Parts: sequence; structure tokens; C-alpha cells
Amino acid sequence: MFFTLILMLKNYLKTAFRNLIKYKGYSFINISGLALGVACCLLIMHYVKDEMTFDRFHVNGEHIYRVRTMPSFDEKQVMEFVKMPVGPTLKEELPLVINQCRYVNTAFDIRSGDNIQNQGKAFYAEPEFLEMFSFLNKYGDGISVLNGTSQIALVEKAAKRIFGKSMAVGESIDLNIRGEWKTFTVGAVLKDLPSNSSLDFEFLIPFQNYLMAYNRQSNDAKDWYISEITFQTFVQILPNTNIADLTKQIDELARRKMVDSPQYAGRYNLQPIYNLHFEKSMASGKQAGMQETGDRFYSFLLSGIALLILLLACFNFTNLSLARALPRAKEIGVRKVIGAKKHQLVAQFLGEAFIISTTSFLLGLLLAELVLPYFELAAEKEFSKSIIENPIYISIAFIAVTFAAFIAGSYPALIISRLNTVTALEGRFDGSNRKGGLQGILIVLQFSIAAVLIVGVLAMNRQINFLVNMDRGYDDTNLISIKTGDLSKASLLDSTKSRGQALANLMRRELQKTPSILNVSGNASNYSHLAFEEVNPETGEKTELIGYSTSVDFDYFETMGIEVLEGRDFDRISTLEGLNQIIVNERFASVMHLRDSVNGGLNSTYRGKTIIGIVNDFNLFSATQEIVPTVFELDKRRGLQRLLVKFEPSTLSSSLMAIEAAWLKFNPNNPFDFRLMEESNASQFAKEKRWRSIILTASCIAISISCLGLFGLAFISTQRRNKEIGIRKVFGAPVPTIVYILARGFSLLVVLSMIIAGPLAYWLGYEWLTTFPYRIEMTWDLFLIAGLIQLTITILTVSYHAVKAAVANPIEALKYE
Repeated sequence: MFFTLILMLKNYLKTAFRNLIKYKGYSFINISGLALGVACCLLIMHYVKDEMTFDRFHVNGEHIYRVRTMPSFDEKQVMEFVKMPVGPTLKEELPLVINQCRYVNTAFDIRSGDNIQNQGKAFYAEPEFLEMFSFLNKYGDGISVLNGTSQIALVEKAAKRIFGKSMAVGESIDLNIRGEWKTFTVGAVLKDLPSNSSLDFEFLIPFQNYLMAYNRQSNDAKDWYISEITFQTFVQILPNTNIADLTKQIDELARRKMVDSPQYAGRYNLQPIYNLHFEKSMASGKQAGMQETGDRFYSFLLSGIALLILLLACFNFTNLSLARALPRAKEIGVRKVIGAKKHQLVAQFLGEAFIISTTSFLLGLLLAELVLPYFELAAEKEFSKSIIENPIYISIAFIAVTFAAFIAGSYPALIISRLNTVTALEGRFDGSNRKGGLQGILIVLQFSIAAVLIVGVLAMNRQINFLVNMDRGYDDTNLISIKTGDLSKASLLDSTKSRGQALANLMRRELQKTPSILNVSGNASNYSHLAFEEVNPETGEKTELIGYSTSVDFDYFETMGIEVLEGRDFDRISTLEGLNQIIVNERFASVMHLRDSVNGGLNSTYRGKTIIGIVNDFNLFSATQEIVPTVFELDKRRGLQRLLVKFEPSTLSSSLMAIEAAWLKFNPNNPFDFRLMEESNASQFAKEKRWRSIILTASCIAISISCLGLFGLAFISTQRRNKEIGIRKVFGAPVPTIVYILARGFSLLVVLSMIIAGPLAYWLGYEWLTTFPYRIEMTWDLFLIAGLIQLTITILTVSYHAVKAAVANPIEALKYE
């Protein structure tokens, strides 16, 4: 019995391999289509897993929270920075808080030998930082380093970049802290951070150095009255702590500490570190020591796309297997005559399907591993693990492929094995009597999936183009923005009480000598929040709004190309008077109903300052954010963190040379960190563009898989109807008519797929667009273009085989009759 089973299996395998070799084109299309789907699915799921597991590697992660502030004037606004003494006070006075650490954003010039470089990923941290978070030591002891003052810890890749080796313990390095060079010894080298770590640093400097440099104490009661966008504070709490109760305790503690003005204590919020990556944050970016935040919507969308592509590949595999298996009725008839049982016939078809599916799966896995480095470049992400280290997703893909093989093998076998033996031996069954059955359903599903992806890409492309080209309210062409840097390192006469303004004045006077420079101004890069109440004049209903207040220099609006709609700009002649004057934007005027008054609101006061002008609305941040009420005042205390230089068109090179020369003259200790505003604005949509590229690539792969399947099906369909084509040609049918007859059925299926895909594509596109304050509409032409793309591809694919069959000699098709 066992020997017979072995012989039978051997025969099945031999037959399966003979069929694969005999029909090389079919085998290539089937295997490559499924392998491509598997590879694409594994790569996408690898990306999604990395996103969804951000910060999950910390041993104490479920008990670590970031403390956030909700200012007293706006409890809907959340800031990721808290006052300096918050962390130590919570640990000292609240038993539920068992540990805390502060993480301070900064930037240093770093000197190793004669090499000086600006390092944006160097941060002050307390020793508890490495106790709470699971960042592992490679060499040395990071906790001991942070307990002292003369050593630093750095990650392995920074050690290799600076010292040319990872074992850098004992090496010396100089840091420029507030204009003075201080020598540190490398006391520890940490392993490179996992790719899914929200905390993003290369250097850790003991926090005590911050206190010494700024002459401060760790827990000074006076600091409760100072709001600073400096300190990110993390706490570790006891297990099973009620977060709501602990938050109330923190709020009460803050009010006690601010006994003189408890109404300004605000409220506090505890954010789980597992949510850091997916919640929009002010503390996002290199200068805050945090990776850019992600978006769960895109992760879910990408997961759906991965599964759709895998399903598409499986549908394609099943369809081709059905198309190839059904014409084998004569072979089944012979096997039935010599005594083959129904289960044996099913086993043979299943065996062949499993051979193809397993081969495809292994090739897909290999392809995914080979493509992974290029995928990392495209996704702008460096993964800590390879794909084969994610067995869960590999298992899911294998199960899906195996299930497809089961359907592809069992369905045709069950149908053919029921045939009358004589009918099967005559070879008169080719599946045509099951027209519109499973094969038609699978084709419609394939093209429905591809249609949804095409509509998605078209909508994303149109929305991004809309945002890039929309009127921002100012002219960003021929405009350079320069970060002033740490002006404590600059030799400036601080007569204006603002080093930024002093630098702007010097640069302005120097650059006036250059004909191509039109204007020089500056502004503060930080904004104070303001709370407004918009009152509906008809109903009296009040709506709470948040706005901003910021500082600017003279000529700011002229340099930015912002129109003063009413009133006037700041005047240099009456400088002292100007310090008590403000300019507001249109949104502010609308909220405060200024234009409803007799003089349009001009010369009225707001918070003790006179409104002298109203400027047109312009977007301070990004076109992905709504314009809010904004107040502009002359800089007198905040300092200008950004200089703006407007230059003549077609003079970029010469203007840059002049600007850099002036910079080196007045601010040589800070890097000449400039950006063209036009390029900077375009880069704001990097995330959306990256997702567009990913979805476009996924759509191309989905369409390619569909085309592979369609190409194979068209070939098989043409072969089945070879005699019919010959007869039509004998009776005088022209080639276009024959092509039309063969392509008609597939085209109708594509049209049906668009009808099915339309509502789903509209819903998904609409949901995505609602995340933007300024957006396009999901119009009918998006669906028409998607349908035409699919129809064109289908007709071209089918026509290749149809034309080939139509121009062939009909005698070749009819000679066996």
C-alpha cells in the first residue's frame, strides 16, 4: 500500500513538472504573477509592522508616559514641553511616579581634531533616561556617563562617522556650549537606535551640564512661573495606576506650586509612549530629538493595499490555473478509463497547484529580501530587521497562497471528475459551458481592486498638486530663509535687547550694497498661543478659536510679498510708538468683527496695543493646516530666529555669495543654514508625496499582475477559439471584427469592475480628503480616467493575441477537421 502511494505521488509529480515545462509561457506568467504579489505584500507589511510597533521595544514601555501641558488659555491645545521642575517634583511628591527624566533639545558644534561639524542630534539627558528606556550599551556604561559631567554617550553610527570606529570609548571630543568649547571624553557607545524609536538622538550629554551652562537649579520653585518650549519630560509610573486620578493629582500639585497665580497653572496630560508616533506633536523633528510623527490612517490603508495585492495575485493564480486545467478533459477521461478515482484526480490537480504556489512563494520571499534595500530608500526608512525575521507575516502570506492553491487545484478537478467518461475522452469540455462562472467573478474582482488603487493615485496626485500650487497669500519665489542659530556665539552689540534684530540690522546694511538684494527682514520662528471667542452676530453663539501672536522685523510684509489691505505697515520713524502697535490678519479681523465698525477696526486696541493695519491671510505653517487669527508685533524681546532675504530673479548664485559673505562677517560661529522658501514649501508635502509614490507603485504592481493574468487568459481563450476564428476568416470576417469579438467579453468585465469599484473608491478618497482643511472634490472625471486606463490596457493586452490569431492562416486551425 505504502509502495503504491509512493509510486502514485511520483507519477503526480512527474506529470506536474511535464505540464510546467510543456506550457512554459503559462508557467512563467502564473509563477511570476504570484511571486510578485507575495513580494509586494511582504514588503508593505514589513513597513506597516515597523510603523505599528513604534517604541514597543522598551521593557517598561507600558508604564512610561510623556507629560504634556494644556495651557490655561486653551485646554484643547496640548504642548509636549513642560516647565523645568515638573519631572523632579512629580517624582518627589507623588508616590505613583517612580521615575522621571528630562530630555532637552539643543544643537552643538562638535570638534574632533581639526574637523568641526554642526550636530543637530545632541541632547541633554538625565541618568534616569537610560534607566527608563531600553537603549542598550555597546561599550561602556551610559548611566554612569549621565551621572557625571565630563563624559558623553553616543550611538554606534556617530562613533564610526567621527572616529572611524565603533569602539570610541576613551576618545576626546569638544562641544561648543554657549560660545565656549568644552572637552568631553566618550564614556559609552550605545547600540544604534531601532528604526521604530520615536526618540531620535546620536549624542547624550549629562543634564548637569545644561544646569551649569544656564546657571540654573534642577528644581527651582521660581521656574513654575516660567513657560519654556525646552523640556520634554517622561515619567514611569507604578503598574495598574489610574491615569485619570494621577492626572488630577498632577494638576492639584501644579496649582499648589503656583500659589501666587493658580489660575495660570494650566492642566497636564499623560501621553503613553506607544502613542508618541501617531499623535501630531510640536516636539516632532530633528531639533526636538523625535522622529516625525506618522499617521495610523496611512498604515491601515497600506495594510489594506498589501492584502488586496496578495488577493489579486491569488485570484490571478486561481484564474490561470482554472483556464489551464479545464481543457485537460481528455487526459482526465484516459485516467478514469484506467481506474483513477475521484479523490486521486483531485489530488493530482492539488499537487500541481501546490508545486506552483510553493515555488512562487519562495521566489516572492527571495525577491522581497533582494529588493528590501531599495525599498528602504524609497520609503525613507531604515529597518532594524530583515523580512525573514517577521515569521507572522510570512505565515499569513503562505496561508493565503496555500488557500489559493487549494481552490485552484480542487475546483477544476471536482468539475472535470464528474464528467461522463466518453465526453471527457472526446475532449469536448473546455469550460465554455461555465461561462460567467468563477473565472468571470475573479476577473471582475481583480480589476475592481486595480480600479480602486488607480482612482486613489489620481485623487492623491490631484490633491497634492492643488496644495503645492494653491495661493499661500505670500510670494515664496526668490526668497531665502536663514536660521540665525545660537546668537550667544555671535559678537553683536545688543543695544536693541534682541540679538536677532541686531543681526538683521547688520545684514541689512551690508546687503544694501548688493544690487540684486531687494529686501532683508526677519521673524520669530516660535508663536505664542492666543484664545479667541468668535461671536455670531445673529445668534449670539460663541465659538472658541485658537490663534497666534508672533514677532516680526521691519519690512517683513514687503519682503514676504504680503499685501496690507487696510491701514499701514510698521514705521521706522516712530520706533518706540511701534512697540505698542500691532498688525492683524484678515482672519483675526473677521473673528473680532473689526470690519463691522466705522473705521474698520483700525486704531482700536487689543490687549493694550493699537491695531494699525490688516494684512491678507497667508499660511504661516503649511497648506495642510488652516489659517488662524494671527497678531504681528515688532520684535522687542523674543528675538528673531529667522532672517528673510528677497533677491532679484535669476540672481540666485551671486545673491547667495553676497549673503554668505555677510553672514561670515557678522555670525561666523553659526552655520549658514539657509533654505529657498519655494523649495521648503514644496518639501512640506514630502509625506503625502511619499505615500503617493508608494500607492502608485502598488497600483502599478496590481495592474501588472492583472495584465499578466489577462495576457495568459487571453492566450488560452484564443487557443480555445482557434477553430472558430478559422471558420470566421473562411467566411470573410475582417481582422478588426475578429479582434472585437475576442476583446468584447473582457471589456465588459472591466466596465463591470469599474461600476463595482466606484462607490468604494469614492468613499476611501472622500475619507482621506477630509484630513485636509483645503481640498479638492471627488469628481466624476477621476473615475472616467481610471476606467479608460483599465479599458485601454485590457484592449491592448487582448488585442495582441486576437490580432495574432486573426492574421494566421485559417487552414492551420481547420486542417484537423
